[in-house]
Amino acid sequence: MNEPEPRPSVRQRWLGERLAEMRLAAGHTSLTSAAKALKRSAPSISRLENGLVVLPVRDFPPILDGYGVTDTRTRERILAIASEIQQERRGWWVEYADGLTPSYIDLVRLESTALSAQSWELQYIPGLLQTREYALNLGQALNQHDDRGQLEQFVDARMHRQSVLDRETGPLKLHAVLYEAILRQPVGTPDAFARQLRHLLERAEALNITLQALRQPCRPHSAMTGSFTLLELPSLTVAQVELLTSTVYVESEPDVARYQQAWNDLLAQALDPKESQRLIEQAIEDLGA
Repeated sequence: MNEPEPRPSVRQRWLGERLAEMRLAAGHTSLTSAAKALKRSAPSISRLENGLVVLPVRDFPPILDGYGVTDTRTRERILAIASEIQQERRGWWVEYADGLTPSYIDLVRLESTALSAQSWELQYIPGLLQTREYALNLGQALNQHDDRGQLEQFVDARMHRQSVLDRETGPLKLHAVLYEAILRQPVGTPDAFARQLRHLLERAEALNITLQALRQPCRPHSAMTGSFTLLELPSLTVAQVELLTSTVYVESEPDVARYQQAWNDLLAQALDPKESQRLIEQAIEDLGA
């Protein structure tokens, strides 16, 4: 029995779509025509455009030459993404691959090289800022794992994810906006939730972490449709939207621009970091823990 094709990563899908666009722009409406120009087989081009094969970076200049792509910025971007695809195939997450969904592995891969993350949360503390205790209690409440062992493995991976905030090669710059309801919705015991809120305050002291709160109620805004995170990568910006059973990644520039506008709408209403800190301190005090 043949093994199923591995699911393409976000970067692989993006690269495949760009290569297909370049092929059509070069006048190759058929894969057979493109195969002659590139001196590659039509099936190999199809697999590349569908994100099902990973090529060495050195293979891309001839492809770009064959499609007549001369713009320096475009060529550099394609080569940079191809290099990142090579890098994302190695990392700590490989040992967790069997217990994580492909979409979650995509998130971990993207975060590993992201320069910054802008996270809007309506329901719960962002994963990068959760305590292990909170993550376990939240996992039990969401009931998305078959047993305690799976949940523990998932939380282990989530805790490992947080290393991007302290990496020596340049920590991820995290800017999070939390809806006030999150600060008033205990997950676990009051004492456990108070520890989580104190952890937020501690993490917000880091230079690379900015934490703001949006008061409840607030004026209607374009981010009311749901939580999202904008991940700025060296050569690409992606919007990540978490659903009940999966995660969606938005890569097209016009759509990403709408999420960026929604983020700006949030910042226009959010409390500043100092006011947000006082709001969290008040929430801790109200817990009596």
